[in-house]
Amino acid sequence: MWFWGWDWRFGRRPGVRIWVRRAYCRSCELSRTLLPSFLLERRLDPVSVIGAALVAMANGRGMRPVASALGVPHETVRGWRRRYRARAPTLVAGFVALAVGLGAMVTELSGEPERAGLEALAMAWTQARQRLGERVVGVFEFASLVSGGELLTHTRPPWAGLGGAALMPPVPVSPSQRSSS
Repeated sequence: MWFWGWDWRFGRRPGVRIWVRRAYCRSCELSRTLLPSFLLERRLDPVSVIGAALVAMANGRGMRPVASALGVPHETVRGWRRRYRARAPTLVAGFVALAVGLGAMVTELSGEPERAGLEALAMAWTQARQRLGERVVGVFEFASLVSGGELLTHTRPPWAGLGGAALMPPVPVSPSQRSSS
């Protein structure tokens, strides 16, 4: 990759603009915006705000009280939850694989996919902190890093780490996709 410029990234709060680096990959011939660990792709709010909302809702708080406490529209919080709920099984598989790759002993996870995803994330983050120390960022910044900023998008995350592509969780194929193949 070679760097070729910068792009603006806008935040939800008025006047919040962040310069992010752009890079060009010669092998795939694509230009990419390199997001910092505190941002997610296609989201205006920092990953810590999104993560706080997901944790609160997994613990039984409603969307409107969570949105009010965080100062974001309830429709936005609803969208985060929908995206997270749809991706939760894949995220559980990916975070558990990453935790095991880092040497964790997997404990029993919750039967609810949303809660299990947060538990698996915490397990992977804890194991990374034990192996790498204080250099590991906060838990949701860690989630942003290992998912390539795609924690809430429907694309396949790179699951960076020890095993590289070997840590990629399987993506279920719907019956309609099987029939078209």
